[in-house]
Amino acid sequence: MNNKLYPPVITAFIFMFSLTASAQKFEIKITNIKPGKGEVKVALSNNEKDWLEKPAHALSFESDSETKTISFEVPYGTYAISIYQDINGNNELDTNFMGIPKEPIAFGNNYKPFGKPDFKSAAVDFKSGYQIPELKLYSIL
Repeated sequence: MNNKLYPPVITAFIFMFSLTASAQKFEIKITNIKPGKGEVKVALSNNEKDWLEKPAHALSFESDSETKTISFEVPYGTYAISIYQDINGNNELDTNFMGIPKEPIAFGNNYKPFGKPDFKSAAVDFKSGYQIPELKLYSIL
C-alpha cells in the first residue's frame, strides 16, 4: 500500500473525531422564576453515578426575570438537568425534615418525581437539531 496515503487519511480521521467531540451550544429555557428572589442554580450530569452529587457542568444566575434562556458549551450527549431557585441565598436546596424541597425546582423533561429524582427520567439527548427544552420551576411546599 502507498505510504503517502496514510497522512491525509489520518488527518481526515482526526478532524472528523474532533468535530464530534467539540463543544456545542446547549440551551435551556427556564420559566416560572420568582424575580428578585435569590439565584437560580442549574446543573447538568452526564452519568448516573454522579447525578445530583457532582454535576459535569453547572452555572447560576440572578433571578431578575420570570423567564431566562441559558446555555452551556458541551459536547453532544445525554444530560440529566436539575434546577432550583435558591430563594434565601444559602447555596443549597432547602428541604423539610422529610427531604421534600422547600424551594422551587425543575428537572429535564419537566419530570416531577415522587421521591428521589431519577437520572433517566430527567435526561435529555443533546444532539444536532435538538429542540431547546423549556423547563418550568415549581414548588412542592
